[in-house]
Amino acid sequence: MFTIKANLHQLKAFLLRTSASFRDVLVIHAIILFLIIPLLSNGTKFILKFGKIDYLSFDSIGRLISSHPFVTLSLIGMLIFLLAVLYFEFTFLLLSLFFIKKEVPISLFQLIQITFWQLKKLRFDVFLFFLFYYLLVLPLGGFSYHLSLLTKIKLPAFLIDFIFVNRLMIVSFYLFIYAGLIYIGIRLIFSLPGMILLNYSLKNAIRESLLLTKKKLFVLIGRFGFLSLSLLTLSSITFSIIFNVQRFIEEYFNQYALQSAVFAMFLIQFIFLVNLVLSTILIFFLLIERMDEAKLLPEISPHFLRTYPEKQQRNRVDFWYLIVLSSFVISGVLVYNYQYLTNVSNQTIQTLSHRGVSNKNGVQNSLAALKQTSQLFKPDYVEMDIQMTVDQEFIVFHDFNYKSLTNTSGVPEQMTLREGTALTSQENGYAAAVTSFDDYLEEAKSQQQRLLIEIKTQRKNTQELTQLFLKNYEERIKDSGHWIQSLSYSVVEELKTSSPELFVGYIMPFNFIGPPKTQADFLTMEYSTLNKDFINVAHQEGKKVIAWTPNQLDTMERMAFYGVDGIITDRMDLLNQMNENPQKHSYADKLLHFVIGIG
Repeated sequence: MFTIKANLHQLKAFLLRTSASFRDVLVIHAIILFLIIPLLSNGTKFILKFGKIDYLSFDSIGRLISSHPFVTLSLIGMLIFLLAVLYFEFTFLLLSLFFIKKEVPISLFQLIQITFWQLKKLRFDVFLFFLFYYLLVLPLGGFSYHLSLLTKIKLPAFLIDFIFVNRLMIVSFYLFIYAGLIYIGIRLIFSLPGMILLNYSLKNAIRESLLLTKKKLFVLIGRFGFLSLSLLTLSSITFSIIFNVQRFIEEYFNQYALQSAVFAMFLIQFIFLVNLVLSTILIFFLLIERMDEAKLLPEISPHFLRTYPEKQQRNRVDFWYLIVLSSFVISGVLVYNYQYLTNVSNQTIQTLSHRGVSNKNGVQNSLAALKQTSQLFKPDYVEMDIQMTVDQEFIVFHDFNYKSLTNTSGVPEQMTLREGTALTSQENGYAAAVTSFDDYLEEAKSQQQRLLIEIKTQRKNTQELTQLFLKNYEERIKDSGHWIQSLSYSVVEELKTSSPELFVGYIMPFNFIGPPKTQADFLTMEYSTLNKDFINVAHQEGKKVIAWTPNQLDTMERMAFYGVDGIITDRMDLLNQMNENPQKHSYADKLLHFVIGIG
């Protein structure tokens, strides 16, 4: 029965019992995250560089397999090794909590040896099930491993744009699938432990898991949710205390504000680390607890009871080794914190008006809005969208269907320029004719307004589009100092290859794994997943970063603190206000920015 009292007892037991394995799990996490994953990442980079491959895409997989068999086999080998590492960690964590539950003290060295011994018994069906189940356990366990291989994979632009245009449908569909995965994941959650601890066959393990979770689905969800929420609540309360103490010190003991902020940031980092480890252990704790309730935990085999005597001298050496290593790590973290907190960006942020509209002063991408926004707010750039029509002209429109603004269904790329410009867009209580790119360029020239031109397309083969665009507009764009950007990776690469002098950006809707490999001069990133680390890496690679589309002053200030080079917004008044009166961030504000942008 799921009760608050019962789960409070379980939370207490979880915190007490897992404290014994915290060190071991932390060490294994450190080895995997700081040694094995970088090794795999650099290995992947070397393989792709050796094969002279800049990026992978869905339409290049077949060509990769046929033309680069060595690279293909090497990448498959890297993937198998990664999965083996993940299986090792899964087994290690399971055994760690198993010994804690059995109240058998065991050293880290013993635990690693037992895990390797367990791997020798690995059957093919167990590994195949792990591959299947690991994709399901991800949303439950919170595991996340990033390889540089992933930075080479690009989603097609039409797919990304489709997700944004149909986000309500996509989110609803995703939630439905996610709920289904959680259901399947919980029903099969005891299969792997059964195969690892009890040596069950795949069939028997699945059957036993279904029996263990029968009529216990909501109890298990309740337990996992309660423990996770409790950890999150404890962390949030701790963060709140740290922020308030820092604000108090800054107000009454300002001479110690920097020192206290450096230490406060260290505490925040430590709490994040503890949360990571505890969240990882959590699911294995629940597995062992439920198996114990069902009296399925096996007795410890004689092999597990073998001891590996360690001399007292070795213990002393290990203790001092740990002290020295910890001192180096802590010193490095404190130095990083000091640099983070004292780093001040004095650069002026480039101001960019989103689709030429500010404060809903007109219809997006219209000549009237361009003129009014340019005269009233004087943005450095007006961001706007163009698409190529069926008669190989360019029209100014954002969506891939005219219906969104004109109430007339039609795809810009499948209609002529004359058909498109005959339509009238309505938005924000205004009406304006859909305009051609040529007319928009002329109006921008008369206003002496630079543009950020986004090239939108659903085409897979973009060469014809980019070459026609360059033929018609390259010189005018260079002379006027306009920028260009696109969601299409191929458009960006083709523009830079054909005309390196153009200033071109690649649009990234999400920050998955950092900046991609691209010839682009700048990266345009949706602000919600943008953080300081992404910007630092991009700047090290010589690329500017533009944030879109923050419309609140505090969010703009956070983007400025992270070090963005420009901001695309619907509120030019707020962005101009921020540039004219730069906010001096308190250390408490910087700590808050760090927490928000830590992902």
